[in-house]
Amino acid sequence: MQNERNQNLYLNRFSILLAFLALGFALVYLLPTENDTATGNILGIQFELSFYNFIPFLLAMLTVVGTVWVFSVHPIWKRERLSFFRLIPHLMLPFIATLILAIVLRQSARSPIWWVVFLTGYTIITLLLRAEYVLIEGAGINSLGYSVLVISAAFGLFLLLTIALKNSNVRMIAQFLLIFFSALFVSFRLLSLQEGNKDPILKALLASMMVVQLSVALHYVFIPPVQYGLLLTGLLYSLSSWLSQFNPEKKWHQYLEPILMSLITIAMVVVSLFV
Repeated sequence: MQNERNQNLYLNRFSILLAFLALGFALVYLLPTENDTATGNILGIQFELSFYNFIPFLLAMLTVVGTVWVFSVHPIWKRERLSFFRLIPHLMLPFIATLILAIVLRQSARSPIWWVVFLTGYTIITLLLRAEYVLIEGAGINSLGYSVLVISAAFGLFLLLTIALKNSNVRMIAQFLLIFFSALFVSFRLLSLQEGNKDPILKALLASMMVVQLSVALHYVFIPPVQYGLLLTGLLYSLSSWLSQFNPEKKWHQYLEPILMSLITIAMVVVSLFV
C-alpha cells in the first residue's frame, strides 16, 4: 500500500513537472526573435545580455528544482537520509539537456520544424528524467537500459560541446576549462554507473586530464571540428572504460571494450574525412 502511494505521488509530481516544462518551452515560441541586447566578454566568450536570453537558464533551473521535488519521493529515502549532494549527479544531465534545447528553440526560426525539434528534445528530457529517477537506487541488470540512455546522452552532449568549442572563437583557457569539467562529469557518470568501481572521482580526474592534454595538442593542428570532437569523445570513453576495468594482472588484449572503442573512433574519424 505504501509503495503504491509513493508511486502515485511520483506520477503526479512527474506529470506536473512535465506540464510546466512543456508550457515553458511553448512560451519560447512566443518570444521575439530579435530584441535589444547588451554585449559582454568573459575569457573570450561573447555574451548577449537581455531578459529573453535568460529564459533558457530559468527553464533549466525550473528543471532542477522540479527534479529534486520529484526525486524526493523515491523509496530509497525511507532507508537513507535525503541528500542533495547524492542527487547532484542525477540533476546535471536534465539541467544541461533543458538548457541546450531552450537555447536551440530560442534561436530557431518559427516554423513547423520548430515543433519537431521541440517534441524530439522534450521526449529526450522526459526519458532522461525517468532514467535518473530509476538510477538513484543504483545501476543493475534491471536498469541496464536506463544506464545506457544516460551514458549515451552524456557522451553525446560532450561531443556536441567539443565540436561547438572547436568551431568558436572562445579563448584557449576557457575552452580547456570547459572541456576539463565536462569530461570530468561525463567520465564520473560512466564510472559511477558501473558496479564495483573504487575511487570513481580519482579515475575521472585522470581521464579528464588526459583528454585536456590531447585537446591542447590538437588545438595547434589543423583538424575539422567534427574529427576533433570524435577524437576527444572516443578517448574519454576508452580511458574511462579502461580505468574501470584496470587490473595489473590483465593483459592488454583483455581490455576488449576500450580497444574496440578506440578502433571505432579511428574508423569514424577516417570515414568523416571523406564525407
